[in-house]
Amino acid sequence: MKSLTINVALATLLSGVVPTSAAVLSRGGNGTSCGGPKPTNGITTAAPTPTATEPCVVARDAFTSQVSASPGLVPTMAASLAYDCLKSVPVHKEPAIRLLDGLKPFLEWQSDQAFLKNPPTDYPYPPVDIFGELERIRSNLEANKYSGEVEWQEDLFKNIVGKPHNGHLAYHPDLLTVPFEWVRPWTLVSVSEDGTSLPVIKVLEDAVSPSETSSHIIEINGVDAAKFIEERVSGSSNTQDPDAGYNTMFFSRANKAGLQANGYFEGGGRESLTFANGTTIVKPNIARFHYGPYDWNNVVDAETMHKEFCRGAYITNTAARDVKPIRRTTAPKGIRSYPQPPVSLVSRQDEPNTIDGYPEPVLIADDQVVSGYFIDEPGFEDVAVLVLLSFSSDFVSFQSAVQNFFVEAVEAGKTKLIIDLQANGGGTILQGYDTFRQIFPDIIQDGPSRWRSSSTFEALSQTFSPLCSNYMPTADSQELDNVCTTVNNWRNDLNGTNGRFTSYADKFGPLTLSGDSYTNYMEWDPANPVITRQAFGTDITGYGRRTNFTRPFGGPENIVLLYDGYCASTCSIFSQFMRHDAGVKSIAMGGRPNEGPIQGVGGVKGSQVYPFRQMSVLAEIARSYTEDPTLVKELQRLDDTYVSSRSPYQLPVVNVRDAVLPGELENGIPTQFVTELADCRLYWTESMIQNTGEIWKAAAQAAFKGGKCVAGGIAQPARRPQITASKSYGYRRHPQPVRGGQVLASDSPIMQHLRVQVSD
Repeated sequence: MKSLTINVALATLLSGVVPTSAAVLSRGGNGTSCGGPKPTNGITTAAPTPTATEPCVVARDAFTSQVSASPGLVPTMAASLAYDCLKSVPVHKEPAIRLLDGLKPFLEWQSDQAFLKNPPTDYPYPPVDIFGELERIRSNLEANKYSGEVEWQEDLFKNIVGKPHNGHLAYHPDLLTVPFEWVRPWTLVSVSEDGTSLPVIKVLEDAVSPSETSSHIIEINGVDAAKFIEERVSGSSNTQDPDAGYNTMFFSRANKAGLQANGYFEGGGRESLTFANGTTIVKPNIARFHYGPYDWNNVVDAETMHKEFCRGAYITNTAARDVKPIRRTTAPKGIRSYPQPPVSLVSRQDEPNTIDGYPEPVLIADDQVVSGYFIDEPGFEDVAVLVLLSFSSDFVSFQSAVQNFFVEAVEAGKTKLIIDLQANGGGTILQGYDTFRQIFPDIIQDGPSRWRSSSTFEALSQTFSPLCSNYMPTADSQELDNVCTTVNNWRNDLNGTNGRFTSYADKFGPLTLSGDSYTNYMEWDPANPVITRQAFGTDITGYGRRTNFTRPFGGPENIVLLYDGYCASTCSIFSQFMRHDAGVKSIAMGGRPNEGPIQGVGGVKGSQVYPFRQMSVLAEIARSYTEDPTLVKELQRLDDTYVSSRSPYQLPVVNVRDAVLPGELENGIPTQFVTELADCRLYWTESMIQNTGEIWKAAAQAAFKGGKCVAGGIAQPARRPQITASKSYGYRRHPQPVRGGQVLASDSPIMQHLRVQVSD
């Protein structure tokens, strides 16, 4: 097949590139490409350039004219012109320095900062000192070294968010992320031509509808195409594994279904390219205008651009406000009203509830997060597939869907299970616990974790723990629930042997590792009715009213985990239980075009994330319970009003809890920095891009039928019982989960405390 070269002219934006005006795809002399229009004379033309003296006035006029002419369409403009607008905004030094100073107490909660600064030798990325970078940026601001507002915001994002490669550490500065979204003109895929040769990069249309003129890409901007994408990943990917980051750049059916994305190469705002070799097709790179509570009519120059889109910079000091009498039971409303969240995955009432590119489901939840399938083809009659696009769904609905599918699979005689975790970015912690216990109800999960002992963490613990001396958790709401169910109550949580801590020092230590201070190792308490029945309206399988379950698929040899590397947060917790506690094997798809095994869990392996807002709410509650001037002064540092207002695109978050594998407790290395290779590696093929069922057949062949992997392999048991699962394992129907009482609001401190969700 012919090769394809894409030439790119670039400039710096974040860790990637600045979008410019036009993109050209070259395929040689046949003048055809990707279903696009045929050029008239091989001459490229850039998008029309409006004439105006102020770049942001150009942007304003483009927005208002398009909204007026086509109210239902998303306004766009040439990406280079949009970036000219951002570059024209001058530095506002004092608000910028105030922001950097305000970030410090929240970044102190980042649990793995000592290991980021000094990672293990086999960690694939260089060290990063987030506080050192913060000081460097502050010094640059004081010395007037930045040419404009967007330059220092890029520096902040690249070094505080990009370099740590931690999906639980996110801060999106306002001017950088609020006005525009950058979009490339092509969607790419990474596929093997025959399933065994190294993957090549193709334009999506050429993989979905190949023709005699279809070809793969060999260069981007004169650089090997795979190397070019790897460099983008190394600069800004939120995954801790390069192969996982590489996969996220490409289209897959799972990415489209679970993340509503075509792959980060096409867009995402971190990197935007201009393709220019002037031979065949011209496609302009574009900037999409974001919608939200902003008014482009207020923009008349660069200064008013800052005033409109960096509104938080003009918030006055709030630290002195009196919150003494306030005892909140719910968190303040979030500020993220912009941009609008993605539309629901639920299909319209007049359409069948199916996922594009997936077979007809046997069972599918209303929100499509959980779905189940049978591979009813010769040789695969015994295989069931459970697809979990995330662990973020209504708890009872999620629990019921998993349970119902297992019932249908067992009754249909299915004895093998593929758990498809492609594009699963996490969700609610205890949904991962529940799913594991539905599969292995007789295995008590082992999930040790710890927190960093920052000064504000200690202030919360010293305030909350004395209040909870006589507190007993019940399913009925109590005034102290929000206080006593946090980690900061030493009586809450279980110790490393699933027992109770005996004192403040027994839980909080602090312990010293790698020159930093931490709590002792602890475990979640899934029997606590406040964090289960009160929070979600049901119990965790294996506890309370959901005991005496039996295994639906028997031993681990009958189950395989299917990954694309993106698995993160709660997905990593669930995977740890499945692999380390139960011994289930795993298959990882794709990866960079090289040989050898890769990781399946390549996303963030931190076991809990806190929004800045959550820490601020807890501090506000604590201040209403103490008059100790030392504690009050420390708690006042956790006022997020200003720093969150400067990140309106997404509420800022940090990873507050390290997961540590049971075998790593002595050296204390977080799971985030431990390489865990999948047992088997497979490559995607064009047929898999078109139909996800083809991926499942390849996975079933490798896991259960002795099929070969391109790296590694899964050994088959010597003998297999030739009887149905229901007879072999005694799996039986259980009562359906019934919601007991009213579920807590999603923004309550308890619910915030239970959440783990990766930042995209």
